[in-house]
Amino acid sequence: MNDILIPECLAKNDHFAAKVAYIDDYRVFVIIYRLDTFEFYTSFNISNTDKKSWILEASKVISELDVPIDWKRPHRYCLARYARQVLNDDSFFGELSWKLSCNILSNEDINRYMLISRLKETVLIKKLNQLSIDEKIQLFILKDWEIEGSIGEGVTYAIYGRKHIYERLYDKEKYETYYKKYWEKVESVFGKLDEDE
Repeated sequence: MNDILIPECLAKNDHFAAKVAYIDDYRVFVIIYRLDTFEFYTSFNISNTDKKSWILEASKVISELDVPIDWKRPHRYCLARYARQVLNDDSFFGELSWKLSCNILSNEDINRYMLISRLKETVLIKKLNQLSIDEKIQLFILKDWEIEGSIGEGVTYAIYGRKHIYERLYDKEKYETYYKKYWEKVESVFGKLDEDE
């Protein structure tokens, strides 16, 4: 099955895109992303080698999904941007020693990446603090779609990254009650966070 050409996008509508994430000898794993934030939304697998059936199944699945309650909301953008940066940093630093040993990266490349990463964080902090009061409150409401099903790594970072985001709000004292309630909800759904995490 490894020599099958995979279409870039199996199916797409106004809110979601379905892409092949992985193929093994038995099935095809498909990930569905939100188009407003490019966050992982849900996934499914297909036990069929026919590419047309992949496209039909992906089209069916995304057509049955409701528009996310926080579609194109500024607070969701901030959460997704934070999660994406954490994923990028993890990937960069995870491969750092290997790339340095192979002379793929120089110290200048590392410094450039760090500068760009910090500039992106500065933009995020600015956007966070420009959110309306309602949007800041929305930062600390755990959404049903975040709870349901198997969520991707990016959404997990957005869930647990609220601590980082809260610390960057200039007027965080106003939102302390919402923040505490948010963590009570997270712990009731996902369990208590280990101190090492």
